[in-house]
Amino acid sequence: MQAEIFRTHLAYKEWQAKRLIAAVKELPREAFDVPRGSSHGGIKGTLQHMYGADFIWLRRLRGIPVTRADVTMPETLGELEKQWLKLVAEWRSWGASIPEGGWNARLDYTMFDGSRRSNPVWQIVLHVVNHGTLHGGQVVAMLRQAGATPPQTDLIYFYRELEERVASA
Repeated sequence: MQAEIFRTHLAYKEWQAKRLIAAVKELPREAFDVPRGSSHGGIKGTLQHMYGADFIWLRRLRGIPVTRADVTMPETLGELEKQWLKLVAEWRSWGASIPEGGWNARLDYTMFDGSRRSNPVWQIVLHVVNHGTLHGGQVVAMLRQAGATPPQTDLIYFYRELEERVASA
């Protein structure tokens, strides 16, 4: 049961990313780059930040050392869509490969400031999902500032969609 909960939340992460990208694609091109004085500057910077964090944490979980220099930010919305959606799909594949007991394994890693840390895998996964939720909410607010109607990205909407899929299958 525990593994299924974490895998479900990684699926939510992918669902949310797809919804945010789709909504941003509906904006006029220039709205993607406009500084909005929020989060990481604006929509572009916030989505890049979300992508970068996802990239860094997945590398750490795979045991691949990572530095800031290893993270190349997609500059266009098209590049971001391609690279981030591929990355969140990799998160789901990674999660599918973790056995039930693997979620409790501790991961030792190095922060960019050189400090050493250690957390159970499940805590890192929930952190990554929560991080996406925090910044996704900021993107939703910036979409409203840009005059768009943002998508629903709350977790309960994802759960409801899952239930509907199961019921109709």
